Amino acid sequence: MILGIVQEKGGVGKTTTTINLGGWLAKLGARVLLVDLDPQGNLARGLGVAGAPGAMYRVFRDPAFEIIHAIQPTGYDRLDVIAADTALEAAEIELISVLSRESILRRKLASPDITSRYDHVVLDCRPSVGILTVNAMVAADALLVPVETQYFALESVQTLMTVVQTVRETLNPGLRIAGIVPTKHEPRVRVCQVSLQLLQERYPELLTQTIIRKHVAYPEAQMRGAPIHVAAPGTEADDAYRALAIELLGGALPEPPPSVPPLRRGRRPERGGGVAQPGLPLD
Repeated sequence: MILGIVQEKGGVGKTTTTINLGGWLAKLGARVLLVDLDPQGNLARGLGVAGAPGAMYRVFRDPAFEIIHAIQPTGYDRLDVIAADTALEAAEIELISVLSRESILRRKLASPDITSRYDHVVLDCRPSVGILTVNAMVAADALLVPVETQYFALESVQTLMTVVQTVRETLNPGLRIAGIVPTKHEPRVRVCQVSLQLLQERYPELLTQTIIRKHVAYPEAQMRGAPIHVAAPGTEADDAYRALAIELLGGALPEPPPSVPPLRRGRRPERGGGVAQPGLPLD
């Protein structure tokens, strides 16, 4: 499954969800590739990986560049990443006049190198509905929409749904919404309570049962360059993403994947070696 993590509002937990949902899917036995489509490039840094400069730019702008060459191991079992950087900003501008620009990512991800190696591809989208995010929607089988339980984040959902409907009608008829997941929820805060109630009223069929509460453990895990199940195992913060992963899998754990040869990218990076100022230790 190719899953896009999309929301046009920033700061709602898209990258946090990509890292920790992907981490749990891998821990549950699936082979997972995380793809950063945000020029801020926080996805790889949040996993302690020094991203290869210009990798995602080449994916979009070089037709001969095979996407497998952009993949980097994270050091965690069954979890790989394609990093982004500010070069991707230029790609979005340059793609304006390119024919079939909306389907570039879909064509690259259809490579047998990807489909045979990974059970799930998770796309971390930028907080806008530009050509990079539209590429994610066209490539994806389903979308997961993180929504902070605050008023402005709530109001942005309807705009996103309008764009999704347009993509369905013109570019990807099979696109579905895997779920709308409430994030950064503070159950004792009145505005969060009201926002969650409005989500339940407006999207009763799409809202996930899992609610991601606001925990300091999430930014701390990113400072350490680790998924939450490594940085804070067994905590409420960890359990939330485990529950979300199982919910998206339909309540069933995946079958053990067949073995695949390792990526031919030389020696795996040492843990934490890719993060400038890695911060807190894991112990």
